[in-house]
Amino acid sequence: MNDKIISLLKSKKEYVSGEEISQKFGISRAAIWKHINELRLLGYKIDAVSHCGYRLKSSPDKLFHFEVLRDLRTEIIGQKMIYKEEVSSTMDEAFQLALNGEKEGTVVCAERQTKGRGRMGRVWVSPKLKGIYLSIILRPSLPPSNIARLTLLVGVALCEAINRISPVGAEIKWPNDVLIKGKKVAGILTEINAEMDRVRFCIIGLGVNVNTALRVLPSGSTSLKNETGRCYSRVKVTQEILKKLDFWYGLLKKEGFASIIERWKELSSTLGRHIIIKDQDRCVEGKAIDLDEYGGLVIKTRDGRIVKRMSGDVIQ
Repeated sequence: MNDKIISLLKSKKEYVSGEEISQKFGISRAAIWKHINELRLLGYKIDAVSHCGYRLKSSPDKLFHFEVLRDLRTEIIGQKMIYKEEVSSTMDEAFQLALNGEKEGTVVCAERQTKGRGRMGRVWVSPKLKGIYLSIILRPSLPPSNIARLTLLVGVALCEAINRISPVGAEIKWPNDVLIKGKKVAGILTEINAEMDRVRFCIIGLGVNVNTALRVLPSGSTSLKNETGRCYSRVKVTQEILKKLDFWYGLLKKEGFASIIERWKELSSTLGRHIIIKDQDRCVEGKAIDLDEYGGLVIKTRDGRIVKRMSGDVIQ
């Protein structure tokens, strides 16, 4: 009921009478007052005036499911959203839900993670109410060997969403980072549950530094606020990310990976550069010249050899 009342108040600029709310939703005046107080505790500022009714003054920048899903109009991603104030990791929450049969496209979102993680077990700094920390359950009809391509898809969607929200010129660094002027603003984590020949489900984790202060971020990182000097609505950023993910994932199902890989190349900060790639104890140095059909990075070394890598840290 709270989401219905907020939707009604948001649709009106003037006061909404208690009688109108009561008739529309079939609840008593006492119940209305109870829901108004609950909404205030959630951070909504609502005026109440005798003989006038209720008027919404402001909304908190919290990623409540009813805020993010309002007018989202996606087909797969975000049809269901699970909101948490705090979790150890949205990846862990989503993974367990997927094991229990949760449907494809379900999003798990938290205002804070106590044990947020990135690739190779690294910590993802997740201060409360500052960034976007979410995980998505996907059930793609793909063999495990093609999952790296899915990371490319998510990189394209995330990069496009950030550039649509703000003209920061974000680029994708292989394999899973989004950069602004060489500094990391967002990361992607992909985990799968699979058999030898098929993927049962895939969990895509996203971390985006939206209004995060630079002082709490690791060296080499940045946030949208730090780059532009203004705060952003995390609800709007989240909505844009889910819309872009839905578009590109839908395109994957209809047409395959070709257009996704081409778009990734257009947004890449890695291709065409001289790089060093470190993968465990191995290092390769050379020019990043292409992606292979599985999403691996193709490097031409100084002695002319062609080397392919499916994982590793790129220094560019």
